[in-house]
Amino acid sequence: FFWQVNDDYIKSLNMLSKKLRFAQVDPLLNASKALKDIKQELERLRKKALSKVSAYVIGIFSSMRKPGTNIQILQQNLLQKYRHLVLFLKEHGIEKYNDVCAAYVDKMNKVLSEDFRVYLEALESLKLDIGVSTDVIGYDANVVDLIPRGREQLRNHRFMFSLGERSNILKEIDQPGLVPCISEANSLKYPYEVIFRSLQKLLMDTASSEYIFIKAFFRDESMFYRVFEGPVAVIDENMKLTLANSHDAICLMLMICITKKHQLVMSNRRLPCLDTYLDKALIYLWPRFKTVFDMYIQSLYQCDAKMLWVDGTHPHHIVRCYMEFTASLIQLNAECGDGQEAGEEAKELRRYFEEKLESNLVSFVDELLMEYFGDLIKFVKNHISEDLISYTECPNIADVEPVVKNFAVKWRTALELMHNEVVTCCSNFVSGMAILKAAMAQLLNDYNRLSECVKMIPGGSSLNRNLVSITSISYEIRKYSRTL
Repeated sequence: FFWQVNDDYIKSLNMLSKKLRFAQVDPLLNASKALKDIKQELERLRKKALSKVSAYVIGIFSSMRKPGTNIQILQQNLLQKYRHLVLFLKEHGIEKYNDVCAAYVDKMNKVLSEDFRVYLEALESLKLDIGVSTDVIGYDANVVDLIPRGREQLRNHRFMFSLGERSNILKEIDQPGLVPCISEANSLKYPYEVIFRSLQKLLMDTASSEYIFIKAFFRDESMFYRVFEGPVAVIDENMKLTLANSHDAICLMLMICITKKHQLVMSNRRLPCLDTYLDKALIYLWPRFKTVFDMYIQSLYQCDAKMLWVDGTHPHHIVRCYMEFTASLIQLNAECGDGQEAGEEAKELRRYFEEKLESNLVSFVDELLMEYFGDLIKFVKNHISEDLISYTECPNIADVEPVVKNFAVKWRTALELMHNEVVTCCSNFVSGMAILKAAMAQLLNDYNRLSECVKMIPGGSSLNRNLVSITSISYEIRKYSRTL
């Protein structure tokens, strides 16, 4: 009998609804003989309509479980057309209406739970494993094992401490999610935060569509939360399992940022349906991040410095991991932080490290110049004052001649060697540039003082042909400044 529920049937149903409503609200009509004559017939029609409408609507709900059914299109094109059927049930047969609501909740709960379970299983095959429990910053055996294995292994190990291009996920927050079959066909793997964003994107879109439909069709928002009990339970179970085995703090912080941005997306949509879920996701994520973060710090305390010692000029890769991890968290806090200022202890710590950086930079520059231009630096410090007028020790031509000639012979080679050492020692090019600029500025200043000294001492003019012009030195310095 489904084919009989058409536009004509709905018009007839609306007429019956008006008559039933009129008979219920008019007290004079209730007492009239005319109503008594048709009351039984109205009741019979009401019961028949309730039975037929509820069976028809429940039949539509049953079709949602068929493979390949596009539920959203079905909701838009079919159920919206028959929303008056549900209104009739709600007004004239609350028991049948409750049966229809229960049938919808049951069917959609099962369908969506299975859909999310299948999608999660497909996404799991795309996951790129980045960190395990031993991949903490100072874990002894792991670090020692990594040292002789080359740069490729080291880069993979440091990936869990470095943000890099992983931050791009925050620029794609509302882009379409992953399509597993396409990713598998191209043999693609993703960090878990990419999978997490895709899962939540699907959840947001599905929940938004479902919430709008339920509100318009059933006019009962509470049904949404009963429908999504199953899907949310599937996602919660997966999240708890994933978090228990996650030791990638960068991933966890990205997941927190993604969730916060998704809260903003849902707020812009003016839909409150996922408020509880997103709040709960943050409640899961923050404690796990704190646990993993504490593991990183504890691993540094527990590592054996003697076992980790590597002789060389490069920064130790544990130091690099720690600094990249710190920089990553600072960047993510700038993008997704709550705007709170750091406390006095944090500000004091920052000042301490800034002062340490400045003092170490000065020391590094001094040692660099002493290594490659030692005779020049010593002569200037011992004999020439800053004002270029007075002398700490009065020099003579015999003192200054070897310094001038030695500099003229080796200064270009020494500049190149000094530049190469800075490049080798400083993995951070910003710090390297600062060191190189400071060293070359100091060199230029000291050589200028030497040149002025030569002009002042008796017989100094004989060394003019050996003096290198300040312009030539400045030109070479600019070349190295541009290349770093």
